[in-house]
Amino acid sequence: MTGGMRFKTLSALFLITVGCADTEVAKTAVTDQEVVGGNGVSMNGVSMNGVSVNGVSMNGVSMNGVSMNGVSMNGVSINGVSMNGLDFIGATLTASLSNGGTLALHIDDIDPLTGANDDILAYEVSVATDTGPTSLCGYEADGSPRRALAVPGTWNLTTGAWSDGGGTFSFACRAASIAKCVEMGYKTWDGFADHQHACVRMLRADYCGDGTPHTVNGTPINIYDNAGVQADTESWQIDGEWTADGALCFNHYRGAATMPSCSQKYSTSCGSFSGGALLVNERQ
Repeated sequence: MTGGMRFKTLSALFLITVGCADTEVAKTAVTDQEVVGGNGVSMNGVSMNGVSVNGVSMNGVSMNGVSMNGVSMNGVSINGVSMNGLDFIGATLTASLSNGGTLALHIDDIDPLTGANDDILAYEVSVATDTGPTSLCGYEADGSPRRALAVPGTWNLTTGAWSDGGGTFSFACRAASIAKCVEMGYKTWDGFADHQHACVRMLRADYCGDGTPHTVNGTPINIYDNAGVQADTESWQIDGEWTADGALCFNHYRGAATMPSCSQKYSTSCGSFSGGALLVNERQ
C-alpha cells in the first residue's frame, strides 16, 4: 500500500452514543467562532465538536468516532500504514450504528488549511439521508459545507474524557472546541496530545473534569501554555490552571451562576504551572 493509491470505498465503524442530542443542539447554535490570531485570545464555547458533543446527531443517534484499518489521515496513524490524505477524496465510509442500521458518509473534498496550519487537512464530509446528502458538520454562513479535521481518538459524550478508542479517530467539526484546539497548535502528531485534551476542557470551562461546561458561548479568554505554543498576550484575571482531567484550580467560574461542584478547587492563588498545569487561561 503506497501514498499514490486511491481508495474509493472504505469500511468504517462509528462508535455510537444515544441521547442528549436535543440539549447539545441548543447549546451549539451560537458556537460559530473561529480561533483569533496565532497566540493568546480565543473565543470559548460549550460544544466539543459540531452539532452534538462529538459528531453529528441524526434521528436521536449520535456518532463520535471512526475506526479504520491501515490508513493515516492528517496525523492519525492506524496500524502503522500511511497514505496521502488527498487519496480519500471520493471515498465512501459505511457506518455501523448502535441501532443496527448503517449510514453512508462521503468524502467530497479535502484541502489543507493555510498559514501555520498548512499541515492540517480539512475534510468536507457529507451524510447520506432519506432526503439526500447533507454536510456532516453543518454549513458556514455563506452556505458552504463546514469542514472537519481528523483527530485521533474519541471523547466521551458524558464525561468529556478522551480515549484512544482502540484505533479510532473523530471528525472534529471546525469552529467547535476540539478542532479549535488543534488549530491553536495542540496537534497530536507534534506531541501535544495532552495539551489538546486540556484545551478542550478549558474552552468548555469543564472545571471539574466531569463533562459539565460552565461557560457562555463566545466569551473571550486568553490562553497560554508551558510549551511555547500559545503565548500570554493579555493582562487579564486568572480563570484556571488546566490538565487533560480538568482544572487543577480556578478562581473564577466562567458564566456559571453557582460554584461548580468541585468547590475544593477554588483558589485565589491559582495561575501558575508549578503544580503541573499544561495550560493557564485568563478571562476578560
